[in-house]
Amino acid sequence: MKKAIGILSIIGIAISAYLTYLHYVPEKLNASFCNISDYLSCSTVNTSSYATFLGIPVAIIGMLGFLLLFLLSFEKIPHAQVALFYSSAIGLVFMLYLFVAELFIIKAICIFCIVVLLMIIAIFVLTAKSAGKESIAFLKSIRFE
Repeated sequence: MKKAIGILSIIGIAISAYLTYLHYVPEKLNASFCNISDYLSCSTVNTSSYATFLGIPVAIIGMLGFLLLFLLSFEKIPHAQVALFYSSAIGLVFMLYLFVAELFIIKAICIFCIVVLLMIIAIFVLTAKSAGKESIAFLKSIRFE
């Protein structure tokens, strides 16, 4: 499981780095092989207002998120599995938000974004299977006094 999460995270970092490059070099964006039609268009998605979140390109947020998941997959810190579970859950919710925006607001799909969504789903499922119960129990055990 840890190895699979590590590999998926590395692929996620690479795709997010490519999308970051396209974000900052828009002239390359139009020539990207990801632009298949008006609906399947990385250009349309990557130039929309949803390409940034709080002024930060979402591709950079993706790189940082996948880097965090990669580091947590090695379990070198206490409660790494719990942190991996909740980090992947947050990443999944964020990606679902962006996917809904693509479908209903932007009305265009970025193929790379779909691949990233599928990878975060896979990471979340792997983590939920191995540490989901432990993560929920950990959250319930926290007492604020």
